[in-house]
Amino acid sequence: MTFELLVATRYLRAKRKQAMISVITVIAILGVSAGVAALVVAMAVSEGQRQDIRDRLLGAQAHLTIYPAGREGIPNYVAVAKQIEGVKDVVGAAPHAEQGMAISSSSALTPVRTTGIIPETDARVSLLSKSVIAGNLGDLKENTIAIGKELAERQALRIGDRVSIMSATGTGGPLGGERKNLSFKVVAIFSIGLYEYDAGLVYVPFDRAAYLIGAGDVATNIEVKTRDIDHSAEVGQAIIEKLGPGFVFEDWKVTHKTIFQALKLERLGMAIAISLIVFVASLNIIATLVMMVLEKTRDIATLMAMGATLSQVRRIFMLQGVIIGAIGTAIGLGIGHGISYFADKYHLIALSPDVYSISYLPFRAEFGDSVVIAVSAILISFLATLYPSATAARLQPVEALRYE
Repeated sequence: MTFELLVATRYLRAKRKQAMISVITVIAILGVSAGVAALVVAMAVSEGQRQDIRDRLLGAQAHLTIYPAGREGIPNYVAVAKQIEGVKDVVGAAPHAEQGMAISSSSALTPVRTTGIIPETDARVSLLSKSVIAGNLGDLKENTIAIGKELAERQALRIGDRVSIMSATGTGGPLGGERKNLSFKVVAIFSIGLYEYDAGLVYVPFDRAAYLIGAGDVATNIEVKTRDIDHSAEVGQAIIEKLGPGFVFEDWKVTHKTIFQALKLERLGMAIAISLIVFVASLNIIATLVMMVLEKTRDIATLMAMGATLSQVRRIFMLQGVIIGAIGTAIGLGIGHGISYFADKYHLIALSPDVYSISYLPFRAEFGDSVVIAVSAILISFLATLYPSATAARLQPVEALRYE
């Protein structure tokens, strides 16, 4: 143990006559602990929400989408899908026929995004079947449809009811555009958990969607699932290189860019707000060290008279502040991770599924976040030592010992 560290630890173990310093030291440690624990829990909630939303989005859609470049559709979509599945790290590929249309029932007319799928191939890239809360997605054949929970509630639809889908574009004619229209039977109701999808997305058999779009037997895009979602862009680039210049791709990070940017901004604001707790705790560290300097004036002067350098005296008080910060950070990390673990495991914060689409608030405490929090807390604690340590180093031994 170095000289500075030995003196710093002895000073922190205050004697009976210095009980007030000891109390303030404990308060400073608890302040850092509270700030770090709050920050860990806040980041765990933010990361839990991000992962939950990401899982819901990718449960309904694939990791990346292949589009035709410079043409309306992909006529040889089956062959193209097989080519894509031959690319490394591709789990599956499914042709889709998508377009904005309108759905009508006896009660209302609502704009929706109509997606034509082939259930057998779509199951390899989507978790839609796991989002079904009523009916059976396996019954999606001929003139049948799967609709979202919010849309079903808005139009008072149940399994077995009939709806009509009207195409967005007309076929032309002497009297103007004539829109295509088909009647469908509701065979499944799904709940992805995001209002935008549950209220504005419907699934029909691929051939029925292609008929309503009016472009022939073509796919508007091909959905692809990758082995690692964090490297979906690299896989997309490999697919384009294999297929040739007639295609472009868009991965999930671009498709849902707005949502994840909003979550990132919310996370940053939360981190800044709660970091103020650690800043306030650092003020207690300043007060503790200033009182320590005043109390130890004679001791400091004696050390300097015996040959201690200014830098050594300065390091003594810097180490005291860092020790307070390190102990508080360690306790805070333990408390924060403990709260996050038990709150997530035992679903301590219950939510109304009807309002939030989830039954409890998820917590995900990430190791990387904890490292950043720990480093930041200790750095703030170190910065809080600069003024008191500089004050201690400016003491003159002769003046301090004159009246002793």
